[in-house]
Amino acid sequence: MTEKQLPVEPRDIDSYRRLIRALWAEKKTVAGIVGAVVVVMLVYVLIMPQTFTSTVSLLPPQKENKSLGLGSLLQGASSLPMFDIGSSLGFGGRPSDIFAEILKSQSVAESLIVQHDLAPFFGIPEDLSYRHAVDLLRESTDIEVNKNGLIRVSVTLGTGFFASGDEIDSIKALTASVTNDYVIWLDRINRDKLISSARNSRMFIEEEIERTEAELDSAYARLVRFQRENKSVFLEKQMEAALGGAADLREKMMELKVELSLSRQDFTESSKHIRQLQAEIDELSKQYAALSTGSKEADADFSVPFMRVPEVAREMAGYLRDVKTLEQVILYLSQQYFQDRVQEAKDTPTVQVLDAAVPAIKRTAPRRAVWMLMTLFFSTLFAVLAVMLRTYLRSRASHNANTGDRTAQS
Repeated sequence: MTEKQLPVEPRDIDSYRRLIRALWAEKKTVAGIVGAVVVVMLVYVLIMPQTFTSTVSLLPPQKENKSLGLGSLLQGASSLPMFDIGSSLGFGGRPSDIFAEILKSQSVAESLIVQHDLAPFFGIPEDLSYRHAVDLLRESTDIEVNKNGLIRVSVTLGTGFFASGDEIDSIKALTASVTNDYVIWLDRINRDKLISSARNSRMFIEEEIERTEAELDSAYARLVRFQRENKSVFLEKQMEAALGGAADLREKMMELKVELSLSRQDFTESSKHIRQLQAEIDELSKQYAALSTGSKEADADFSVPFMRVPEVAREMAGYLRDVKTLEQVILYLSQQYFQDRVQEAKDTPTVQVLDAAVPAIKRTAPRRAVWMLMTLFFSTLFAVLAVMLRTYLRSRASHNANTGDRTAQS
């Protein structure tokens, strides 16, 4: 089934016709209102302040190696850490985000305001501090970091009313200059922080080197004293020589004992030959015992006694370990010290500009065509509503008057 359409009553049709006739009759009024509003708005958009935007693009900062740890220390500091801007400034996160925070900082804003004398430009009275312009500059600045780490800094500044061509050109140049100076101050702050960090690190490392060298001298002295007391300058070679000497003593003792046994068959115990052989065997036995126990009868220039070899070897290994460790620490600190000196004296840019800011070709605002189209639409709507309201009020007044006349006649 199809729904029944409500019939249009003749009275409604008459109402629409009267409305159209009324609008047509008041077409000059509608056109006058629209024309007046459009002219006023046209004059306003021609004299209103104009804003211009300049943008500078920065490449993502390069992350530098930060291999500072025990591994590099024990490997002779073969991989030296480079200063990282984020750690130097106390920030974390991506380097691009760190750069963005520096660009938004109070110090950068104040430096730009002083450099370009922006306080009067933003309407700050002379009796107030230029710091009152910081928030206004931040509102005029847009800092964006995309997912690839590319940084864009955009600055938007405007003219006053009735801007002349010279004022417009001046604002364009000022906008581009302020935008580019954001990069300059970012680079300057980075360098100052890096140089300051390098200087502090160098001074700290100097103190550490002096302290470690004193410890190394003490470790050397302990090692030398231990070697002198234990006659263990070259322990392994000394032990090889001592073992060879002990083997010779043992072999000679065996030969003399065999000879003594054979001689006892021909000589008595009281004979001079037997006593001489026995004395030689006793002397060799004392020398062999001295090698094992380190008795006072042993030669003062002989090696470490066999029984003390494990103990001496362990103690000597500890002294050598202390010396080698301190030598490795000094090597690492020395390399880091010279790196800090280079960093302190380095004067290379820390920021890479992809696209520098240039004076804007087109204004950012006002968009005059959009303003005029919106003015035309809303002024027409307002004029039509005004005419309809006036027509309605007139019709209502006429109807009331006719009703009153009929009532009076009756």
